[in-house]
Amino acid sequence: MRWSRHTLVSVAALCFALGPGVSSDASASIWPNSAVRIERQLQSDDAGQRRRAANKLAGLSPGAGRRLVDRALADPDADVRLAAAAAARQLAHRGASAHVVPWLSDSDQRLRVAAAELLAWSPNPRAITALGRALADPDPLVRGLAARALGASGQPEATLPLLGHLDDSAPQVRRDVVLALGRLADARAVVPLIGKIQDGRPEVRRAVVFALGELGDVRAASALVLSLRDNEDAVRIAALEALGRLGDPQSALAIETVAAQDDVPAPVRAAALASLAQLGSPQALDRVVQALARDDSREAALQALTTAGTAAAKRLEACVKSESNSEIADGCALALAQLGRPAAAALVREAMRRGNVSPTAGLPALGQLGASAYLPVVLEYLESKDGALRRIAMAAAGDLLDPAKPDGRAVEPLRRALSRADAGSTEFVSLVHLLGRSGSARAAPVLVPLAEHSDNVHVQSVALEALGHTSGPGADRALLAALDAEEAHVRMAAAVALWRAGTGATARLLLERVERAAEQDRVAVALALSGALSRTKSKDDVLRAARVLQGSRGGQRDALIEALARSPGGAGLERLGELARASVDAADRAKIAECVASRSDALPLLRSLSTDVDAAVRANALWALGWVGTRDDVSALAKATKDRDAAAANDAAVSLGRLGNACRSRRTSSVRCVHPGSVRSAVRSGALRASPRGRPLRRRRTSLAFPG
Repeated sequence: MRWSRHTLVSVAALCFALGPGVSSDASASIWPNSAVRIERQLQSDDAGQRRRAANKLAGLSPGAGRRLVDRALADPDADVRLAAAAAARQLAHRGASAHVVPWLSDSDQRLRVAAAELLAWSPNPRAITALGRALADPDPLVRGLAARALGASGQPEATLPLLGHLDDSAPQVRRDVVLALGRLADARAVVPLIGKIQDGRPEVRRAVVFALGELGDVRAASALVLSLRDNEDAVRIAALEALGRLGDPQSALAIETVAAQDDVPAPVRAAALASLAQLGSPQALDRVVQALARDDSREAALQALTTAGTAAAKRLEACVKSESNSEIADGCALALAQLGRPAAAALVREAMRRGNVSPTAGLPALGQLGASAYLPVVLEYLESKDGALRRIAMAAAGDLLDPAKPDGRAVEPLRRALSRADAGSTEFVSLVHLLGRSGSARAAPVLVPLAEHSDNVHVQSVALEALGHTSGPGADRALLAALDAEEAHVRMAAAVALWRAGTGATARLLLERVERAAEQDRVAVALALSGALSRTKSKDDVLRAARVLQGSRGGQRDALIEALARSPGGAGLERLGELARASVDAADRAKIAECVASRSDALPLLRSLSTDVDAAVRANALWALGWVGTRDDVSALAKATKDRDAAAANDAAVSLGRLGNACRSRRTSSVRCVHPGSVRSAVRSGALRASPRGRPLRRRRTSLAFPG
């Protein structure tokens, strides 16, 4: 039965009027909370009722849930105990494992399995003896889980029971025992494990070589070398990985032999090359470098050298400087680029000049290294007659160009390449895009005609996008004209470009368009206005936008609110404050709270909206206070963590945690994060995951997606 809020208030008033004559038990029976109800059901004589209650434990708050789990774990009914064990995992109640140790000797196989699983998840040092006995359990599932639990315990005394069961009749149990010994990292296990390296089952042999690698004892090297001849590729790969971890240089020759075999499967060869690179000796690295010359091992060798990191850097630098085999030199250049060595760019450029490194490898290497000083070198290849090489050069140029760092050097080479490319081709479009990546106003004379007159709408859209990064003479004119295009995606491309780069002088023209544009254009025009208005110096433009806002709706209204929030000075913010106080539409107030989240001068407005009658408005405002609030807001935020709306309470907790990161450091007692007895786990986790730095995130998805 669901009672209305009015009914509950009336009942509460009646109970208060009756005074102490109404017992606490009676009042609790009227509207008990979940924890009290489940606790009562767990005390029932009816096993079915207790089972149903135990199945609900995971849905309780951690505090209440863990307390009741401990009680249910001692229930005489096996199903209740099993449900409690499952709830312990979901509630992260690691202390529950202490209660299940006696289950390991229970006659019910389900309880033994559940106990071993819980102890593997949450080890308990007092369970070692019981787990050792469980290794002799008639059920192989219990034995395997017991082995895992012993391995997870980290206790030295767990080693001997495990060693006594290396010859278990079940292969999966032998595997679990072996892996547990590897996890314990006890040197006493090395020799016994070497004795199992020729087990009849491949999954056990693979576990043995893995465990020996984990133990890292060079005594196992010779046995692992023998495993390189195993007839199972998975075992050979595990042995190669283990030898790499051991780092024994004596094993290098055996590993090289595997890598050099013509008929070896690709995964095995890759593991051999990675193992050699991990050994890191000059001879081992030489073998990996030489593998770059083979088509069937080039990618694996490149990956191995990259993984080796700084240990391989000097060898790679020497290779780039002096290697005469172009395939090897190319691989070294690419590997060196992936390592990101600062001096690598000059080495690669010089090797390209000498002809040691080919452009097909050198250009991507320069791009990956971000060597903008060598941009002219990359751009030279835009004139190549080889189409594939031109594409490589364009990709590298895209890596080196950043619109935030205008680079006029790229404009003329790109213009020349554009004049030779087929209009509308993929290469043509890529070059237009690169002109935008240059960020240089010098690109405008090339881009503006394409934006204004191209018959290819895709080319036109890319040119408009590029103008949003470059601006320059005629850019505003072309972008404004494109707002009248027939194609919606062209209009939106122009709007986004104006949002990014439209000058303050365009704000007045955009305001005129907002007032007269067709219905389907208003959102795009308002979006453009939100960018241009942020760069205007005219207060009249801001006030005019506020007047236009009064008659707007939908996505256009959201965009105009955004525009006023982005406008410099206080005029736009003042108008938004007036709208927030006067509007009966909660969506307006929520949008305002969202948009002013990065403005410290909006603090009074946000404080007012944080107590709004609408939950969505409160949530947005409480979230924004985390970015612009001060210590004076701590008390209000702490109070808001008890908001009746879960989203608002969670946002308050996040903001409370963000202010000074107090919920993590606990440096000041004046900041109250969340009461520990709160049943709202979302509130607590929200406070703890708060980030003290970064940019405000949007809290409300509107009908208009604003750029970046």
